[in-house]
Amino acid sequence: MSGLRRFQLTSSSNNRPVDEFPSHPKQLSEVAKFNAPGIFFVRANVADLQFSLYKACPLKVNGAICRKKLDDEMCCRGCAHRANNPLQCLFLRVELQDCDEPEICQKATVFSSVAEGYLTMRVEHFANMVEKSPKELEALLQSKLGQTVTVKLNLKEKGGEFSSMDWIIVAILEEKENEADKEDGEIIEIDNTGKKRAKKN
Repeated sequence: MSGLRRFQLTSSSNNRPVDEFPSHPKQLSEVAKFNAPGIFFVRANVADLQFSLYKACPLKVNGAICRKKLDDEMCCRGCAHRANNPLQCLFLRVELQDCDEPEICQKATVFSSVAEGYLTMRVEHFANMVEKSPKELEALLQSKLGQTVTVKLNLKEKGGEFSSMDWIIVAILEEKENEADKEDGEIIEIDNTGKKRAKKN
């Protein structure tokens, strides 16, 4: 598969500020072996990523927007609300790779607000690029591959007879690639509005 389709998922959060990231996050292998619910800060490489755009429920439930995926008839799978003006949301599936043991990889989910910050664009702009500037968008996504990032992970149990973990990325810290910046320990912090700021280790 080539072109922009290489990054697109074919199958079918809350706006929170970026937390302070620890100076010594865990390796991916440590968290994968632990395999238990919790919040973890992990430093890893981005081995792959895929995206999907979907329509979501705009109804406010207990003061928060539902954001559950709508079916083909624009009906919410969570609250059964039929939406006339659905939200457009972006979903990323990022494959993280351990920095020291590249054979250890783990896929994690990134929902709209964090995905927008990571890609530094609103979902509407992203959707427009899918239609009108696929080559530029492909180049942007390609530039993310191989980058080293520190992510804040929320591991949740899926439940069921054979319980496994949902790996959800709730914040991303992106390291600069420039060698001089690496020596200074400078990294770029991206919040969920897409703003960047330099931060020292």
